[in-house]
Parts: sequence; C-alpha cells; structure tokens
Amino acid sequence: MTYSCVLISVDDGKMTQVLEKIRKLDGVIDAFECFGRFDIVAILQANDISELALLTAEINSIEGVEKTETLVAS
Repeated sequence: MTYSCVLISVDDGKMTQVLEKIRKLDGVIDAFECFGRFDIVAILQANDISELALLTAEINSIEGVEKTETLVAS
C-alpha cells in the first residue's frame, strides 16, 4: 500500500467546490483546508505508485486546482 499527502493550491473562490470534489474521489482518506502556501491537504491511499499517479493526475484536472505538491510514503 502507498500513502501520500497532497498539498493543493486553488484559485480564489474555488475552495469549497474543489474540496467537495476531492473528498468524493476513491482513494482519498481525508481532505481538509489549511493555512499557508497551500489551501488544501489531501491524504491518499493507493495500491501502488502507478495508481497514486493516476489519482494525483485526477486531482490536478479538477477545475480550480492551481498547483499541487505530493509527498509519498510507501
């Protein structure tokens, strides 16, 4: 099993919509707002690094996501 923490910056005014969409994705254990350089933290679980890459790509494709940084633990 592979786990990751995805740090997400979103466009102004898009926090609620982006957070709702992220929480609905399979593989998202938790997602919440934060303060600082990033706006949202998402904790992910995947079977392997390839599946994790697909999930992070899906997050990046959500309208309103500006940029992400992924921290991986396997």
